[in-house]
Amino acid sequence: MKKKLAAAKNPERKKAIKAQLKIAKNIIALKKKLADVPRALRAVIRARIAKAKVALKKATQKVVKVTAKVDAKKIAKIKAKIASAKSPKAKKALKAQLRAQKKVAELRKKLILAKTPKALAALKK
Repeated sequence: MKKKLAAAKNPERKKAIKAQLKIAKNIIALKKKLADVPRALRAVIRARIAKAKVALKKATQKVVKVTAKVDAKKIAKIKAKIASAKSPKAKKALKAQLRAQKKVAELRKKLILAKTPKALAALKK
């Protein structure tokens, strides 16, 4: 997640990734705390971990949603540039850029949908 945060340029996406990272750090801290706590309090800590995992799932969905929105904005921006371009060379370059951006969006979507490690490995090839 830290790599994603460093790579993110869009402020909306950065904010969503930061929230996701904060929740993940909280879960890790609670898991570490679980070993040190007396048995009587372990159920309470486990409940907090479960609640945090639900929040993490929500935060992850938000990151996915925001990323898709950012990709859509990029594609729309390139399409607008193509419409306003006069030179055929510029149009050709922009169309190539548009194809590349669409491919990036498609691969991101596949990466999100890939659940198993085997599916992820297949995407990385």
